[in-house]
This record gives sequence, C-alpha cells and structure tokens, in this order.
Amino acid sequence: MAKAAGDGRRTVFNAASSNDPRRLLVALRNQIAAAIDEGVPPRDLASLSKRLVDINNEIRALDERDSAKENPIVQAFGIRDLPLSDPGGQ
Repeated sequence: MAKAAGDGRRTVFNAASSNDPRRLLVALRNQIAAAIDEGVPPRDLASLSKRLVDINNEIRALDERDSAKENPIVQAFGIRDLPLSDPGGQ
C-alpha cells in the first residue's frame, strides 16, 4: 500500500513538472480518489470529497474550453455543444 502512495506522488510530481494544467488536475483527482477508496479518517473525508468534485469540475471546464476552441460554430455563436444523448441540455 505504501508503494502505491509513492507511485501516486510520483505521478503528481511528473504531472506538475509537465506544465500541463489538465494533466496535473487529472493526477490530483486520481490520487484523491485512490486515497478515499483506500480509506481516510472521517475528519478528512468531507474535505477530500469536496476537493475531488471541484477538481472534476475544473477538468470539465478545461475540456469544454478546449472543445469550444476547436469548434468554429461554438466560437461564432457562443453556445455549448451538446452530446447527442442529451438533446435537452439536462
């Protein structure tokens, strides 16, 4: 178990060294999720869960921004592209 934690820190270190914000957020999200799955003290669970949700939202925002850059219609009209499985935007 200690080895996995060491590997997780190394992944976060490598992601931080890459100077890629999305890669760093994904590494942090995965490390926090792994820590929660392994079991954390109850006093830490709420804050880690909140941070996990916040990081996931940051990743989603980055992905949407990058998607908008690639789609000229989204750029022209300032609308968000909806997946076909979600026609109502819900």
